[in-house]
Amino acid sequence: MSTSRGREARLRTEYEGLYPGLKPGAWMPVEKLLRHVTNLLHEDRSKSGVITGRRLLHDDHFEYRGTSARPEGLPEGDTRLSDSSAEPSQRTGSRGLPDREPAEGTESHG
Repeated sequence: MSTSRGREARLRTEYEGLYPGLKPGAWMPVEKLLRHVTNLLHEDRSKSGVITGRRLLHDDHFEYRGTSARPEGLPEGDTRLSDSSAEPSQRTGSRGLPDREPAEGTESHG
């Protein structure tokens, strides 16, 4: 994550107290925010469930804009880098529905 891929986010004012060092309302590259949140977590692990959600950047705490080119080698239906590490049962396909993979030892009919 050394180069910006075009996606930006800004901290919502009501969550300012949770993110020391971030100015609410200021747009910045998502990569920079990821580094900042990671540093906050290293400083105080008790913030893990507070400043993070399903993803490292809590969806409720930030607004997003812009688009990013799809990194080469990641599955097409996944929309974020963290999706590529999710268990198959937790991934969502291109229509937002869970991908279905047959259980081990069974065949898919259809």
